[in-house]
Amino acid sequence: MDEFIGHWEQCNEVLGAHPFIPAVPGKNGTNLAAFEAMRMGVLAAQTEVQARLNNLETSRGANRMEKTALLQVMEDFLGVLDGYYQATSFYGGRPLMPNMGDGQDKFTRPLIDAMTLWEDINGAAAPAGVTLPVVLASGVGQATFASMISALQFGYLATAKAERRLKTARTARTILEDDACAVMKAYRVAAPQKLSQLPALAATIPKLTPEPGHTPDPVQASATFTAPSTSHVVHAASTDADLDYYELEGTNGEEWSEEDAVNLGRHNPGEANEFTVTFGLTQPDTAVALKVYVVLKTGRRAGSAPMIVRRPA
Repeated sequence: MDEFIGHWEQCNEVLGAHPFIPAVPGKNGTNLAAFEAMRMGVLAAQTEVQARLNNLETSRGANRMEKTALLQVMEDFLGVLDGYYQATSFYGGRPLMPNMGDGQDKFTRPLIDAMTLWEDINGAAAPAGVTLPVVLASGVGQATFASMISALQFGYLATAKAERRLKTARTARTILEDDACAVMKAYRVAAPQKLSQLPALAATIPKLTPEPGHTPDPVQASATFTAPSTSHVVHAASTDADLDYYELEGTNGEEWSEEDAVNLGRHNPGEANEFTVTFGLTQPDTAVALKVYVVLKTGRRAGSAPMIVRRPA
């Protein structure tokens, strides 16, 4: 869109009183000011998507920390069971530890079983060596454990809301991008005739797709975290004769998404093969996915394997 705006401005400077107003089939024409407003709308929509992605990653990070704490408490409680209750009826109800990667129900069901068993133990006679109510060495009792489980359930709810809001933001962005793409296609259809007497401008109409040619080989790259919230990326040099520049793109979360990726920087051949960016790692236990792209003079490009950078909890 930026390339079209630049070309459009040049056209209007030459055309003067008769500016270029391409029309999408079945719709009214779009002037430059309206297209610039569309550009700002797309930018705002992309910013909103990134904010929603950041909210989702923050929510997931909070859930991971809550799950880690709950697993530790449950492990300590099961240690009490193993040490003092193997000869009692309570031991038959000993739940198995869930796994960190389990889904909501599979993860919380053993926790609820442990919470209920803990409550029953507190209401029964104590075996030798146990003081009731059972309080772990960490100072956590059954009521605190129950509250931690409840907090995780609310955390799952917050994550579900964040996922829904991200989906809505993506849909809104797609609508705006589709509208802008239709205008650019109309521009390319109408421009050759409109600029028939302006060969320099006709020859530089922006493209929507790269020129024909080969696709470059991607470069090897690696990324590390630098406190408090920075990603440092280093990459190998491309040997492609048509190399134009390198570009770093990123998205919030540890799952790479081409449609959500934003430009985080670029540098030219001969400059240091590295990027240092502050992006996405706003809270403990959040992550970003990054890629280094080799971009050719034809516009063709290739990205490195995704690199995941996580801020420690």
